[in-house]
Amino acid sequence: MAQNVEIRTHDGTVLRGLFYPTQPLAPVVIISAGLSGIKEHFLPAYAERFQKAGYAVVLYDHRNWGESEGLPRHHSNHYEQVQDTHCVVHYISTHLDVDPARIALWGSSFSGGIALIVGALDPRIKVVISQVPFISGKIKKARPPDALLAKVYANRGQTSSSDPTYIPIYPESLEEAQNPANGAIMGSEECFHHYADVRNLEPRRENKTTLQTLFHIMRSEPQSYVSQISPKPLLMVVSLKDTLIDPRQQVAVFNEAGEPKQLLKIDCGHFDVYRGESFEGNVLTQVAFLDKYL
Repeated sequence: MAQNVEIRTHDGTVLRGLFYPTQPLAPVVIISAGLSGIKEHFLPAYAERFQKAGYAVVLYDHRNWGESEGLPRHHSNHYEQVQDTHCVVHYISTHLDVDPARIALWGSSFSGGIALIVGALDPRIKVVISQVPFISGKIKKARPPDALLAKVYANRGQTSSSDPTYIPIYPESLEEAQNPANGAIMGSEECFHHYADVRNLEPRRENKTTLQTLFHIMRSEPQSYVSQISPKPLLMVVSLKDTLIDPRQQVAVFNEAGEPKQLLKIDCGHFDVYRGESFEGNVLTQVAFLDKYL
């Protein structure tokens, strides 16, 4: 069974999540969702498997998403989320019956990038697991249509937290997904099919994020921190058919990390790591990695 938790951040924003306890003073894994995701999106499956293996888990919603506080809603800022992750580490270390000397940080996609940054900077983190990680805003900047990019910068002087400009997260149709200039922040055909699963999990889902989310994505460079993670153990999971984040670039970033490290390559798409056989092989490898290093 999971217990509700509320974590107050450095600026007073309350993050809401779930604590999956095991035995007293257990090692603990911190889990958060990728871009626009919430804790209910596929992540309880990971939390339950880690818990079954003897690891406590804290699974939470990022600010502005899910049950967590924050304005504007549906807005992601990598820098705020990095700061919030440090606050989550502090909360775990001081408020929960876990071993504060054995904390692992787990992230996927956008939060996979957060795991790389916080794992490099926070000495309280002992193990880093980053799957299909967001690695570079510079790379992302090369992909948006010119008209959307121009709109991002024009919007900087006009937007506010009370009345932000929004853009789609996913394409609304297969035809739209097949148009490279569709304007969605995750606009590939693979993302469209994933969106159908998201709507099943969250029927009232609003398909939008703030335009300034894209601005914050473009100025974040998790790859710059990877070489600083060592001597902490790093497990990186790469999907070889990923259409959202180039797997070759992910592998290149992994190669910059020091030891100890492990690379798991899975012959699937970006979102398939949450489902079926790809999930099973993935989570078994992750548990074995935690068993070895945490």
